[in-house]
Amino acid sequence: MAKKSPTPTGSREGERLQAARRHVLQLWNEQHDARLVYHHFAQAAAVARLAGEIAEAEGLPEETAEIARLGAWFFNAGYLYDRRQVAETGAIRAEFFLAEQHCPPEKIQAVRQCIVSALTEPRPHTAEARVLNDAIRAYDWAETFDERAPLLRLEREYLDQEVLSEDAWQQFLRGQLGRGQFFTAYAKTAYEPALIAHILKLHTQLPAATSQKQETATPPKTAETGRFARLARRPLRASIQTYFRANYANHIRLSAIADNKAHIMISVNSILLSVAISMLTYQTVTNRNPLFILPIIIFLVTGLTSLIFAVLSSRPRVTAPIPNERVNPVFFGNFVHLSLEEYEAAVDAMLRDGSLLFGNMTRDLYHLGQVLDKKYRLLTFSYTVFMMGFVATVGAFVGAYFL
Repeated sequence: MAKKSPTPTGSREGERLQAARRHVLQLWNEQHDARLVYHHFAQAAAVARLAGEIAEAEGLPEETAEIARLGAWFFNAGYLYDRRQVAETGAIRAEFFLAEQHCPPEKIQAVRQCIVSALTEPRPHTAEARVLNDAIRAYDWAETFDERAPLLRLEREYLDQEVLSEDAWQQFLRGQLGRGQFFTAYAKTAYEPALIAHILKLHTQLPAATSQKQETATPPKTAETGRFARLARRPLRASIQTYFRANYANHIRLSAIADNKAHIMISVNSILLSVAISMLTYQTVTNRNPLFILPIIIFLVTGLTSLIFAVLSSRPRVTAPIPNERVNPVFFGNFVHLSLEEYEAAVDAMLRDGSLLFGNMTRDLYHLGQVLDKKYRLLTFSYTVFMMGFVATVGAFVGAYFL
């Protein structure tokens, strides 16, 4: 492949690049994540080398080459902090480093734009961003595609905690290779043929894999027509698991929010009711103006009502099992009456039957939703009564004060 470009030594640019290398190495050592088997320090070093080669071959000014190489050192540092905002996080790390190096603000901004543009824009608009884009594409999808593609799949599975199906992986690769456009003349000449060869190889392998899958994975036609009957055997099983995991987490989170709001209302009403009772029994206040009894009584009634509904909202309740329905071992309220042997038999039967498993989980989510609906209705009424009672109390107190 292309020869390496010499790193400038003794110059301010060379010192800054060496400092960037040391700083990035320190970041990867301090924030080490064993799941990052694809994006790592070696990738940043290789991309920085390729950025220098491309910039030199294009005859770009040293200033442009330095910005591209600085961006290359930091472009994947965002995976150490927030992989959903890699470009922005990497740009921020570069800003911090360059500020410590007392770089001019315009250079800091240029490096930042270089990273963000190369990673997020379909067509980078600056020369340094195009160089960085081509260096990343060259290393990931042209130079070492065969060796590194399996590592990318492994990293995605580690981070997402979900095994990718072959169809999903092939679709992802086709999308990445299809977007692997080069913008500099040197990169188009040196790396685009290898990228095209990988695309061709992927598309020639696809028909055979699809045909084999259709022959081996087509399930025999059976009489199973009930709900959830075939979900457990389909490739979308991972999506179903994600659906249930997300919904259970949302239900638990909403229940915790409702309980916290109920506890707030219980605490506030308990304190204020104690104060109201003390004021009602305090003879000096009531003797001075008997009309002051009215707002205190109003608040006692509304506060007590609000407190009762808040307690009802947070009170534990267990859904009773439905008569003549199979035992649902997903929820404790439906299996506590069973013996250990009966419970184990019910769980074993559920795990062996995909339709029963997904059906039980669906019914459990439905009943959780029913409980949440009742919680929030009671909580809404509690807050409404408290608000109206507070307003009525203040109004009655003001009226009694001026009468």
